Amino acid sequence: MITFFFLFALVSCNLTNDHAGTATIPMDSAVARADKMHDSGNKVAAAEYISNVHAHAGKLSLADEMKYVTYCNILYMDLGYYDKSIDLADSMLAILEKNGLNKNPKMYMEIYNLKADALMAKGLYNEAYDYFYKAKVLAQTNADSCSFTIYNHSLGIVLYRQQKYLDAVQYFKQSFNQALYCNPDFSNFYLKQELLDDIGLSYGKVNMTDSAVAYYNKALKFIRENVNKFPGKPAKAFESAEAVVWGNLADVYIAAGNYDSARALLGNSIRVNLQKDYTNSDALLSQLKLADIYLATKQLPDLQVLLKNIKAELDTIPSRYVEVKWNWLSSKYYELQGDSVVAYRYLSAYLAKNDSLIQSNKALMSSDIEGRLRNQERQYQINLLQKNKKQDEMWLIIAVIIIAMAVIIIFLVTRYSSRVSKDMRSLTILNEKVNEKQQQLEVALKEVEFRDKDKSRILRSVAHDVMSPISAISALTDILIGDSAGRPEEEREMLHLINEACNNSLNLSKDILEAAEAIAPGNMHKELVDVNKLVAGCVELLSARAHIKHQNITVTSYDKHIEALIHKEKIWRVFNNLLVNAIKFSYENATIAVKISKVADNVVVSINDTGVGIPEKNKLHIFDMFTESKMYGTGGEKPHGIGLAISMQVVRAHDGDIWFESVEGRGSTFYVSLPLKVTNP
Repeated sequence: MITFFFLFALVSCNLTNDHAGTATIPMDSAVARADKMHDSGNKVAAAEYISNVHAHAGKLSLADEMKYVTYCNILYMDLGYYDKSIDLADSMLAILEKNGLNKNPKMYMEIYNLKADALMAKGLYNEAYDYFYKAKVLAQTNADSCSFTIYNHSLGIVLYRQQKYLDAVQYFKQSFNQALYCNPDFSNFYLKQELLDDIGLSYGKVNMTDSAVAYYNKALKFIRENVNKFPGKPAKAFESAEAVVWGNLADVYIAAGNYDSARALLGNSIRVNLQKDYTNSDALLSQLKLADIYLATKQLPDLQVLLKNIKAELDTIPSRYVEVKWNWLSSKYYELQGDSVVAYRYLSAYLAKNDSLIQSNKALMSSDIEGRLRNQERQYQINLLQKNKKQDEMWLIIAVIIIAMAVIIIFLVTRYSSRVSKDMRSLTILNEKVNEKQQQLEVALKEVEFRDKDKSRILRSVAHDVMSPISAISALTDILIGDSAGRPEEEREMLHLINEACNNSLNLSKDILEAAEAIAPGNMHKELVDVNKLVAGCVELLSARAHIKHQNITVTSYDKHIEALIHKEKIWRVFNNLLVNAIKFSYENATIAVKISKVADNVVVSINDTGVGIPEKNKLHIFDMFTESKMYGTGGEKPHGIGLAISMQVVRAHDGDIWFESVEGRGSTFYVSLPLKVTNP
């Protein structure tokens, strides 16, 4: 299923040359020559050649080092040299550390993914998940949709191997949509056709036949449409990919009992991929499927010949799975021939090898990738809070000191003013002192006013201080729940109630933090941002949440390139809040429509849902901070009441506008208008 997956690593050719030193041999030329050797079947020779070039190249640029590492990773993973691939990734990370994470986030993301893939192939699943998460955090920080492609594809493959097929489908679909934002080179094409095939495989495993056939046909059509777009690539790359899809499509016909159609597809697939330098491993799998048909239809002479061919091919293309299945088929063949002694020998070999295969996959099947990633996210938030705690405490102390100084100054001014009526001479002296103190007071009051504007920082500090112990309680509660199998039902229920209360408190604290960020009057760094891409990225990240309620989000983008001068992260937060509300207040199987249009000198983004709508009594207060006009979501989601208030403050800080239209029981449409004209930030 994952043939040529690691070809995606070649996206590194877009990296900039920002490292001191130059290569004596151009790395592009060396990679091109090694690639030809690889395509002709000389994989080991290609690896030796590119390593030799690197050893004699002198000091390479950072971009050329990256090209060397990513290409060698393709070869090593293809050859099964997983330890070499891990060592290669570690050496590249050491080079990147000299330049700093902030300078090369894209390179770090790619190397983290490469190392995670190698660790996964080696069976070190928890370590692999850790590196996948590191890549995810960098992708989120840099709002890089393309970098999520490898992440979601890798998680989809893991879930597929764990037999969680429908969960895998969602990750494969997200990966395909994110691949649309990547450089449309050959590796990107190969990944997209493979993703379509993977989706078909997953649907086939849960007997969703129509969906499986539809995606297999999409994969075949996509391959044929791209045959002439990469003239430097040999025809066998496309023929082999097409043959893989044929072999998988045959599964659908086998399941339906249509053996004639399945035989035709498998015959074509085997004929193509049994050729030298094609995907011989896939041809072995297709031969096993054909052997199953011969066994089911009692074509014993054909089965005997096919089993001999498979056995001969196993000597040059070792595969534990194929060897296990071959022993099972051989036992069935001799059982039908009436030779129980030989049948028993093959059955014993099958049972022994199958137990070994099951044991080797036990770690994968028992691993909880999503739980591991959730724990990583929780630990990341805890570390972040601990890192910022001292700084937040310092700001709080400074604020308290300033307020105390202001009170002292006011007290001194009042004390001196009370003596004015007693003595004119004292009055003159006092007036001078008052003037002096008033000047000091004005300075202090201005400072107090400035610090008052920094109340968002105090809010953040308080929210962080609240979140830290609650996060700890939540983490401990998770552990107790995980170990609560032997506890009474009442105790388990109390643990779940505690956990739910912690989560609600954490969500509220996060909302307060978000409010503090939105109302902070600090520097509003604006930049020209493509609104189409910004909205599309936001929709992609929330598709999984909508999927939980079986909802669909459609996007109608503006038909031309359209940019606005905005603070990217804060406007993204506005769209995120509105989309989350649309999902929350829409019913299952609903469609949420997002539209981007241009009205005069403004870009207008509308988000329409057909959910519960807003009651008339709540409409006047819907944008108030901590409004009482709260409503629970259609799935019982609890409200906090500050998301729309935050959104309004952010939009108005951009000289824009936000409004809504709603009919109770029929749904709502929220509009965000932002100016297109370039103004001083």
